[in-house]
Amino acid sequence: MATANLDQLAGRRVFSKEGQCIGHLEEIVAEADGNDLVVTEYHVGIFAVFERLSASSIGTALLDLVRLRHRKGIYRIPWDKLDISDPAAPVLRCSEQELATMQSSVRVER
Repeated sequence: MATANLDQLAGRRVFSKEGQCIGHLEEIVAEADGNDLVVTEYHVGIFAVFERLSASSIGTALLDLVRLRHRKGIYRIPWDKLDISDPAAPVLRCSEQELATMQSSVRVER
């Protein structure tokens, strides 16, 4: 199992195999596994940062104001579909067609 400094990854541009930027890595989701944290998925895209805002009523109001709440633009990339061997330039391990299936809209729970 490899380890990585997450602070080196956050905010980095993520590239497709073809070298296209698909967005910035905005959130890293991890679960506890004993004394370790294990990354389960990465949230990439312009609206991933808004996803965190939507958890609060102020964030929800802001998203409604600018009509972004139900917009697509977040990629939920499983941990094994992103090559982070070079933290300065993470690259997808899947095709852009497969990436399209990972796109979702901002979820809001009230």
